[in-house]
Amino acid sequence: MTTHLTPASPTHLAPSYATPAWLLRGLTNEPGVLSLYAGRLRLVTGEGVVFDAPLGAVERLTFPWYEGAAGLRVTVGGRRHRVSLHRPRGSALPPPRLMGQDVEPVIGAGRPDGDRGITVHSVLQGRGAGRVWRTLLQA
Repeated sequence: MTTHLTPASPTHLAPSYATPAWLLRGLTNEPGVLSLYAGRLRLVTGEGVVFDAPLGAVERLTFPWYEGAAGLRVTVGGRRHRVSLHRPRGSALPPPRLMGQDVEPVIGAGRPDGDRGITVHSVLQGRGAGRVWRTLLQA
């Protein structure tokens, strides 16, 4: 994988981005937040940190064509993770404690969720987020 970041890149100048994401696990989908900060890719769900690794430690990163730019496959530490960037049907929103100030501005416009004042991530918003992630992670 080629990225804009090199080992010599200052981390404070590295791009940062965060969006809601869902870890796909067969019949269940765990809501969480996928983030890039200081050259590290991280996925956190309500259960805890799924992965947190420097970009150089990401063994494989793909954006399958059949996901329509709204999903990715990440292999870190020998474990493969399927991540959706749009809210799968019937899935919960990420827990409020994960949806902090760093994430809200990049969720995008949409139908507000009455409980928490955050927006529901539609397929189109997921595709837009996927395009940004592809730009950030693949040079």
